[in-house]
Amino acid sequence: MGLQNDSSQDQAWVCRMIPHKTKHGFAAALARLKAYVGVPDAPYDKIKRMVIPDALKYSSVAVQELENKRKERAQLAYERKKQLNKLRVKAEKKPRYENVVED
Repeated sequence: MGLQNDSSQDQAWVCRMIPHKTKHGFAAALARLKAYVGVPDAPYDKIKRMVIPDALKYSSVAVQELENKRKERAQLAYERKKQLNKLRVKAEKKPRYENVVED
């Protein structure tokens, strides 16, 4: 069974990195290790979090261009879906080929 939350996963990864044959080194490192899930309580929840634009993987301009392309493709797909739906309704109104042959 795997580890259930992120903090215990991080702790397990750190445990694998520590020299495991020295007891005092392992115990001291685990005692110093702090792993949090989400935003931890005081004093860390009072610290202002910020976004550094240069550190972002994609700039907002590129994201906006991709969003516009996605909207165009979605509009084309929607128009095609509407057209196929109209054809389907039109085809359902016509009698089936087998019924025409039998008459």
